[in-house]
Amino acid sequence: MIKVLDKTFGILEEIIKATPHPMGPMALAEALELNRATCSRILKMLLDSGYIIQVSRQAGYVAGPRILTLNNMAMFQSKLMKKALDRAAEAVQDSVLISQVYAGERYVLYLKNCNPERTIHLGAPSFNDIYETATGVLEMAYRTPAEQLAHYDAFPRKNTVLPEFRIREKVTSELEKIKKKGMYCSPKGDQGIFAFPVFSNRRFIASLGCSIPFSKYTPEHIVEIKRIVGGAAEEISASLTTIDSIG
Repeated sequence: MIKVLDKTFGILEEIIKATPHPMGPMALAEALELNRATCSRILKMLLDSGYIIQVSRQAGYVAGPRILTLNNMAMFQSKLMKKALDRAAEAVQDSVLISQVYAGERYVLYLKNCNPERTIHLGAPSFNDIYETATGVLEMAYRTPAEQLAHYDAFPRKNTVLPEFRIREKVTSELEKIKKKGMYCSPKGDQGIFAFPVFSNRRFIASLGCSIPFSKYTPEHIVEIKRIVGGAAEEISASLTTIDSIG
């Protein structure tokens, strides 16, 4: 059952990424290394349920009305999130993003870059870089110790992890410090990286991150980043939190 779901969502992801350009059964089967008959069967199911539409027999498929409707249902929260991130990126004149970790992969939900000297291109839907990134590290800080170490042990590039996590025995204690602090910042190569938590009804759901050139990684500028980007994280958290009153 899980394998069928993986194949189905794999096909759907490829079609959504390619939309508005259609993808045909042969291209999908090759891209995902699927049996052609299996691919065609899944495509028919997605077509019948409205998740995709067929442009033509030759051209292939694009995202359908059901996908577009689901996107519109999420648009209200999405607009609030983008508005807060856009303002933060414009204020710091650099890149700000929000991400979530799922099944060992970091998904960037939205990114805004206002640094004209930096080009950032997200070439994949997810990234295996949890212990190399501020947002990935902050996500781990809100996981259980067992999950923290499981993700660490599965991380393929131990030599590239951020400095605090070079020693396995110190991973959980370092993450606990970050959780208590309520944010993470660190120099990394030629930049300074930051992450702040986003909550929904006091439950951690995502990391709001920012990166700046290392030349700007000064105590004064760090305070500004905390105020601006940390404030954006609080604004998004407030918009995602519902208050139930009685009486």
